[in-house]
Amino acid sequence: MTNDKKRIAIITGASSGFGRLFAHELERNIDLEEIWLVARREEKLIETANSLERVKGIIIVADLSTQEGLDSVLKKAQSENPSVKVLINNAGFGRSEEFTKGDEGYYSRMIDLNVKAPVILTKRLLKYMDEGSKILNIASSAAFAPLPYFAVYAASKSFLLNFSYALNVELKSKDISVTCVCPGPAATEFFRTKQKKINGLKIEDPKKIVRKAIRDMKKKRKISICGFRMNTLRIIFKFIPRSYLAWAAGKIKFPK
Repeated sequence: MTNDKKRIAIITGASSGFGRLFAHELERNIDLEEIWLVARREEKLIETANSLERVKGIIIVADLSTQEGLDSVLKKAQSENPSVKVLINNAGFGRSEEFTKGDEGYYSRMIDLNVKAPVILTKRLLKYMDEGSKILNIASSAAFAPLPYFAVYAASKSFLLNFSYALNVELKSKDISVTCVCPGPAATEFFRTKQKKINGLKIEDPKKIVRKAIRDMKKKRKISICGFRMNTLRIIFKFIPRSYLAWAAGKIKFPK
């Protein structure tokens, strides 16, 4: 029996940065008919869709920190019943600030987008995924340690890392793989700086990070980290008490 469902990928946070780059890499590497591009900024989504050459880009303007935004993606999937070959949970945001001075509404939206959105979308979209389908969760190297002055963001990315590892085990019998991408500093909108390094870490070309993530995804690797130094730091952090990591990280000046 042949599967005549439309082969698609879904990318959240697809208006720029990693999201846009993932759309281009999927177009080159995965046999798809459509890529559903999800984000808040319609003009940027249209730019991303128009930049695709082989695969049709379908834009979904949605704020995934809201239930209405989540519903807009889920209702479209329900109406079209596609075969979701790749789901990339990329949408997220954060900033460096003292927790006690931060806005509660800002933290709530961050948790809704960085944590709730990938959980709900993954849960609801799994029914449209077949054997061989893949999930990419875009976390951060901030997931490896508690980060004072970046406390909520780092915690949300740590959640996504652990969620990915656990889900990978649960979905193994269905041959659906989950890869968590943990980039360090990259030249995207997140890091608006002309510096070549931040706290001794090289600011990577986001294209390299995305290309490695796609390679790791195809190989069903559990985690994708770009760069020798970032891989080394992750290994070292495993052997250092979290209390010391938090103390040391508190001395670092993060870009605001």
